[in-house]
Amino acid sequence: MKLQGILLAGLLCGACVGHAQAERNKVLVIGLDGFRADVYGHARTPHLDALVREGYLSGEGWTADTAVSGSGWASIITGVERDKHGVRDNRFEGSRFADHPEVFTHIERAKPGLRTAALLSWPALASHVPWGADVVFDGGYDDDRVLQKAQALLASKSSPDVMLVNFNEPDGSGHAGDYFDLDAPGYLQAIETADARIGALMRAIRQRPEARNENWLVVVATDHGGSRHHGENIPEHRKTLVGFSGKSVAALGVDPLRLAPRQVDIVPSVLAHLGLPQPNGLDGRRMLRPLAEPAAALGRNQLVNGDAEYSVGRLDRAYDSDVPGWRKGNGGQVVDYATHAWLPAPGARAGANLFIGRDAGQSLNTLTQRVPLQGALANARSFRLSADLGAAPGHRARVFVRFTGEGRVTGFTRDGVLHLFKGLGYWRYSLAEQRVLPGYPEPIRTAWPGLAGFAGGAADLDSVLLKGETAYFFKDGQYLAYDLGTQAVVGGPQVIDGAWPGLDRFAGGAREFDGAFRAASGDRAFVFKGDRYVRYDVGAGRADAHYPAYLSDSTWPGTGFWPADWHGLVEGEGAQAFVFKPGEYLVYDRGADRALQARPGSFHHGALAGLEDLYDGEWFEVASGAGSGVLQTQVLQGDVPPGARVAEVEIRFEHPVPGAKGDAYADNLSLTFLP
Repeated sequence: MKLQGILLAGLLCGACVGHAQAERNKVLVIGLDGFRADVYGHARTPHLDALVREGYLSGEGWTADTAVSGSGWASIITGVERDKHGVRDNRFEGSRFADHPEVFTHIERAKPGLRTAALLSWPALASHVPWGADVVFDGGYDDDRVLQKAQALLASKSSPDVMLVNFNEPDGSGHAGDYFDLDAPGYLQAIETADARIGALMRAIRQRPEARNENWLVVVATDHGGSRHHGENIPEHRKTLVGFSGKSVAALGVDPLRLAPRQVDIVPSVLAHLGLPQPNGLDGRRMLRPLAEPAAALGRNQLVNGDAEYSVGRLDRAYDSDVPGWRKGNGGQVVDYATHAWLPAPGARAGANLFIGRDAGQSLNTLTQRVPLQGALANARSFRLSADLGAAPGHRARVFVRFTGEGRVTGFTRDGVLHLFKGLGYWRYSLAEQRVLPGYPEPIRTAWPGLAGFAGGAADLDSVLLKGETAYFFKDGQYLAYDLGTQAVVGGPQVIDGAWPGLDRFAGGAREFDGAFRAASGDRAFVFKGDRYVRYDVGAGRADAHYPAYLSDSTWPGTGFWPADWHGLVEGEGAQAFVFKPGEYLVYDRGADRALQARPGSFHHGALAGLEDLYDGEWFEVASGAGSGVLQTQVLQGDVPPGARVAEVEIRFEHPVPGAKGDAYADNLSLTFLP
């Protein structure tokens, strides 16, 4: 009997193995038109949340620079960028689908027996794309018709193996209400309705009699974002949601990757799940189980895509493409070494690609990447930065590494004197004399004893905001009111959340701001954190609607090369304000609403000459020979400053000679930390 039990168990186990092997891989791609990435989490989306728990979702991939449905959907269905598929607008003029067909054509060529369906709410997508699907359904802007068609197909005996379902919402509601954000109730309701449709699709899959023998990959994708409508080359419009869910997908959660999934990654991932070959010329990668990114370990390069090989070299220099792993500032692009005659010959360490500035019409372009100093990196005592840099005549390539910790620069101006706070120190700086006044810096606790009431004491302030004779100091999640006339605390410390309505909308909540300053009129204040800012109505005591918004050259003209992580803000005299990064600053005219200089200034000269010790030992630089045309390896070693929490690497492509042919270029960026 015991032996029979073992044999029976073995037969049953074998049947289980056979059952697992008999699973049929299937795909459902759900397209949500106009779902702005940073609104996810602000509407009730239980069904999308359930998919995320069985995979991952990212809002850090960017659609094409045209930020319209035509170009976004073309990238989703072809797996190539705009410079290849050619779709710039919703008329689909210039499309090159013959050279870069949509995914169903690839499936039909590789495995004609698979059943496919494209169910499309947007009529232009149905009529302008030469679909290779067995079923193409034009829903005529009616998402419910599309859902019903999908449910009917899923319930049929000849149900599709691969199905694309395109919903028009929440885009339609965004346009109808003239806004795509969390302050547009109709838009949020449309997202929740779209989520209910996702739930209906998933129920239809679970109710299939064959469901136990099927392995479904579910992909969620959006074509573009929006603000007041869309179609501009700004983060609000370009950031998209892309997610993968199912048994074949790594369960990673929300925004887990620096090399975030992109629209062009959907086609190769779908083909991989189906076990079909990858056609030549795709721009995307298989992302069901993404490549491991660098672990926080000493002696290992901590930059992703430092050699530009994760990307595909762009064909069109005018295309402002995304650069995976890097945040772009006024340009920056990946090209093949052979793309332009002025590019250098690849060296011994080179792959196919390198970074260039892309937009020589700007004074400078940047690519930036941040590395948190966590885990093993928190104990690093030194670093090694290396980069291959070069430039054509009239250009220059530079690389900065900046370290930031608790101590941002903040302060205010009274009677021609800048009052600056950073870390433990307090400076008084004469703008007229361009020098630090005698006796400074001194400890904050000595000059401003009332600030000792903050948790952690009188140190590491985040920002200061003036309102009449009262200075509001912010630190972590608290604020404190200080009477400048009596030099006494008049309130606090108190919790920011609730007392300053609307500042809780920042990622991470109402805490750890990068800085703040008032508008020239004084009736509004601007509070900054990471890559976003909030406009605050000082009189009404609340944030204005439709914020946070993103930092960009569109919202803060002249600052586009620093599109995130300003390291401090101080109001100057008149309408001036100073924006800080370790080692450099920028002067912003609050009245004219633009930066007053084309490139950052140095603390060694200019308006803030003599303040270089603010960032002593916290920033370092390597540079190419100016305009030599040669790509050379530059190496820099230095000490990690005490208390550093983040290292930021910035590649800067400078164009000091207007109209100079060519560009600056970089390759093989590496940042390692040592004990």
